[in-house]
Amino acid sequence: MSPEADAGGAGGKTVIQRAESLFDSVTLAAVAQEIRAVGRGRFAGVRQPSADTVVVSLSAARTVQHLLCSIHPRTARVHFATRPEATERLTPFGALLRSRLTEARLGAVEQPPFNRLLRLGFDALQGRLWLVAEMMGRHSNLILTDERVVLGALKVVTVAMSPRRPVLPGRPYVPPPADRPTPPALDLEGVRSVLRSPVPVARRLSQALLGVSPLVGREIAMRAGLDPAIPAEEAVESAGRIHEVLRAITAVISDGAFSPTLYLDGARVVAFAPFSMRAFEGVASQAAPTMSAAIDRYYREGSPTVHLEERRTQLASMVKAALTRRERALEESRRILAESAAADRFRVLGDLILTHARDVRPRDQVLRAPDYTAGGGEVAIPLDPALTPSENAQRYFRRYAKARATARALPARIAQIEAEARALRDALVQIDGAVSSDDLWEIQADLAGGSLVGRAPRSRPVVRTGPRRFRTADGATILVGRSARENDQITFHEAGPEDLWFHARGLAGAHVILKASGRPSHSSIEAAAQTAAYYSEGRQAGQVAVDSVERKHVRKPRGAPPGAVTYTEERTLLVAPALPPPDPSGGRRRAPRTET
Repeated sequence: MSPEADAGGAGGKTVIQRAESLFDSVTLAAVAQEIRAVGRGRFAGVRQPSADTVVVSLSAARTVQHLLCSIHPRTARVHFATRPEATERLTPFGALLRSRLTEARLGAVEQPPFNRLLRLGFDALQGRLWLVAEMMGRHSNLILTDERVVLGALKVVTVAMSPRRPVLPGRPYVPPPADRPTPPALDLEGVRSVLRSPVPVARRLSQALLGVSPLVGREIAMRAGLDPAIPAEEAVESAGRIHEVLRAITAVISDGAFSPTLYLDGARVVAFAPFSMRAFEGVASQAAPTMSAAIDRYYREGSPTVHLEERRTQLASMVKAALTRRERALEESRRILAESAAADRFRVLGDLILTHARDVRPRDQVLRAPDYTAGGGEVAIPLDPALTPSENAQRYFRRYAKARATARALPARIAQIEAEARALRDALVQIDGAVSSDDLWEIQADLAGGSLVGRAPRSRPVVRTGPRRFRTADGATILVGRSARENDQITFHEAGPEDLWFHARGLAGAHVILKASGRPSHSSIEAAAQTAAYYSEGRQAGQVAVDSVERKHVRKPRGAPPGAVTYTEERTLLVAPALPPPDPSGGRRRAPRTET
């Protein structure tokens, strides 16, 4: 969701609310009306596109509709959606729905007015079961209950997490507290009482009334002819107009007179609403066939960054944790290797014990003997008094053998950990530059394939973007790998022997290829080098050293992981990180993408 968009409104501006403010109790009422229209739809399966989203399929009149229920803290919502294509394994809650709702039919749809609570009653083999969707921002949840207790929840809430309202299997289900009056419950004097506050009138209505979102609060103020930003106490004289607006909106909900509307910035969807809103005056609008269609289009087209940023953060956190483990292992391995360098000393001490065994008395804890390796100086050798001199000597010989074995094995182990750490640092750069879900899928798939992170990604997004492609001013093409495997792909399969290969010197970063017909121009070479600097750890630096070499001088060592190469004959350029300049017609010069 675009956090804001300016247009029209009481003060000349309309503020498009954040995504979580758009799906409110009024929108939920419009969706509930659509669910009722399904009639006694039969449960036709459950899917989970993500850990916080459940899709319940309902079959009716030879068609199947997919009811998406998300408890994401920023995008909690319920609506019919297009068929989910990327799914994860069912969580225990998803498996519970699948087992309990088999052969069940939808028998009731309840949504108290101005309440972000939806109850779906399913007539199952064991009786009526209720799937309860609580759409309350970060407190959102999806719960399955019978007439008595909670059977399961998508988000289990322990007593330690919420002493007032835990949500646990086996405990009675308690609805969220209704601690404020709803608009239908207010008479004129009640409205006046609500308005006696210095808080802006739109915010005051949202704070004091159950089910009135910030957006609806703004709409109420504007329909009453008020500036939403004025103090509520200054609107007391307009209480009658506000009361009428509240009654009108209540009538829309009770009559089901919704008119789903989309709001657009050019071709981009920036908002949706259950009816035409004055709060969006000045923003282009478009009627939607259903409320669900409007919501589904918004979340598919207008708000991709919410989930992208969340996935970016989650994957970066996973990679950083793996990198920290490698760095600790590297530090420990280097310490052990340094200690093993003294392996010969254990052999000398064992030899000295055998040589001076006759000087060792029973129960001695130290043997003092001349050290022939130190010019005859005396050395104190610790002994185990429970062992004979020969056994003490053998103990030192075993330590010598172990240290020698460690000294032989550790360099390879250290090299492996260093390579893994480099790959993880490369992945962090790739994650930072990712612009699509497919970018992140590529990166995580590489990491999981190399056993660098434990969890493989879920099903690949349908839209596959392939390597980044840019066009320089003189028509050359710049290819940029999004992941380790794509680095290998563009370097060893798409680049020709004479094409130029670029990489930030000594830094984690992407492989970059410059393909030109004939000898590339200096401006194209500089643009490719700047692109390599941009997609590297040095992005925030003023200047970055970038190596450039013909692709034929780049080699992949036998057994090396994806993205690891060696090269010779390089030339180093010092450039500022930047993407290729925009073309004269406007926008970024980008070569047509290839679908893979």
